Amino acid sequence: MRRLLIGLGLVSLSVCGSVAAQEPNQGLLNAVSYERIPAGVAVTVSPLDNSDDNLILQQRFEAELRAHGYRVSGDGPLVLTFGTRDTVGAYLDGNARHVLELSGGGGRGGGEDAKARVNVFDSGGGGLLNEGRDSSDTTIVTPTQYRIDASIDERASGRRLWQGWATANLEQSDGLALTMAMVPVIAQHVGQTVRQKPFPVQ
Repeated sequence: MRRLLIGLGLVSLSVCGSVAAQEPNQGLLNAVSYERIPAGVAVTVSPLDNSDDNLILQQRFEAELRAHGYRVSGDGPLVLTFGTRDTVGAYLDGNARHVLELSGGGGRGGGEDAKARVNVFDSGGGGLLNEGRDSSDTTIVTPTQYRIDASIDERASGRRLWQGWATANLEQSDGLALTMAMVPVIAQHVGQTVRQKPFPVQ
């Protein structure tokens, strides 16, 4: 029953963490502790894929874990696995005037569910009957967001001991710089349960 409640809490935290509004230059951390992680235990850091960025992040994770009293080993009894992903934001070009929108899905070439919509009137972007407001500004509808998921499992049994994830909107930095800024706060809260904790990403 305890596992079920923790699992339900994890799902709700994940949903809330992905949709919560975030302040500029600020990320959000969530984590769930399932079992105690012994102090000073040896940990192996393993990225989900060996991309160049993830290999850099692996070194950052290892350095941060050492700074918080853990030993880093290639064959430690605990394995920290991490992965990164990004959700591309949506932007509205102030000069874009959309009159016809086509979409399709299903079947070969998407022909079975083809749809067409005519934009008759849009006071902002313009449509068939109007040009819309004269604006050359690009508006960010939803910002690009990066996320790191990390978990710690026992190597021998595969039992999950801890899981955490951090999200932050991409603003002035690039994706690697942003994810590098997330690693310290994740390493700092290994073994802890936290909910919607803000942290700076400079």
